Amino acid sequence: MDDISFTTFLKVSLMPTTQGKFGALQRMLNGPGGYDFYKRMKLAAREVARGEISSQEILFQLGTIKRPSERSHNLLMATRFVEWLDSLEGAVASLDRPSGTYKKPNMVFGIRVVPELVYTLSGVRYVTYLWAIGMPKLTRQAAGAGLFLLRQQLGTGKFQDAKFQIRDLRQEKTLGEDCINNESPNILEADIALLNTMWLGNMPKAA
Repeated sequence: MDDISFTTFLKVSLMPTTQGKFGALQRMLNGPGGYDFYKRMKLAAREVARGEISSQEILFQLGTIKRPSERSHNLLMATRFVEWLDSLEGAVASLDRPSGTYKKPNMVFGIRVVPELVYTLSGVRYVTYLWAIGMPKLTRQAAGAGLFLLRQQLGTGKFQDAKFQIRDLRQEKTLGEDCINNESPNILEADIALLNTMWLGNMPKAA
């Protein structure tokens, strides 16, 4: 495996201990730990936003998930997504969206960045990632580093003037570029450096 998803990168970065980060990364690289619990919900959410499927249909589809825990969590996140989308009166979702892989010369892995949703509201285009993970909780600091990464990788060409954001479906709030501050690049660099070390199989001293 050469890359990890943007969500996985943030999840590992948010873990409070070095041991926790290392364990999560090892599970992802060596076993089934890379399974995307909310993949079906995110795909369906994009279809709802683009008018390709109704909100009732998305709930019906997710209700067919066999594992009870996965089904209940996906239904809850889908319901919150639909409620948020309905609150964006006048928003028009785009069929197009930016994507890419963030990887600098000093990185031994890449970070896949494929936002789920792009929409225009009051003349402003928003590029949106959906966050559905319960624990660890998404913080403003981590969101700021993540949004800095997104703007660096995707804020070019026709998306140069877009606003990047993360919709936290768990905490029911939207984290925008106001989360980015002077420390965001340093935080991102430190998170990448730590994951680089772990990726190579080295275990830093516990933090």
